[in-house]
Amino acid sequence: MIPIPKAVMTQIDNYLCVRSRLRLDDQNPYLLARKKNRPLSESKIRRTFHQAVKDMGLEQQRKKMGPMTFNPPTPHCLRHSFAINTLINILHLGQSAQAALPVLAGYLGHSSYLCTSVYLKIADAQSRNNLYDFTLWQQWKI
Repeated sequence: MIPIPKAVMTQIDNYLCVRSRLRLDDQNPYLLARKKNRPLSESKIRRTFHQAVKDMGLEQQRKKMGPMTFNPPTPHCLRHSFAINTLINILHLGQSAQAALPVLAGYLGHSSYLCTSVYLKIADAQSRNNLYDFTLWQQWKI
């Protein structure tokens, strides 16, 4: 089970309805499928993802800022985004992100929730950044 918005579920239902009407014998177990009960290839998913990023105007080159390297988005970034946003939403609700780790680990397919705990650092850093914006300090410096 993957939590998705109702609007996305509507689109998936529409897709499955059209797919079943186009192929009367459609028994493919994969949501995004090729012929003969085979899944889409990883290369096809990557090409489609990168084309969508380009179409949305989010394409960027690799950047190096100090000791950090920022690579262009990849399909795997969606997993990171899901994990971080889930933890941030839990924190905004005033609940324990730590307590949610075992469930989130299950969604991500991690064998241990300790692997998922790395996302707490990012969610915690973002919440700390909201406490005080140190860049404003430069405005007041005499």
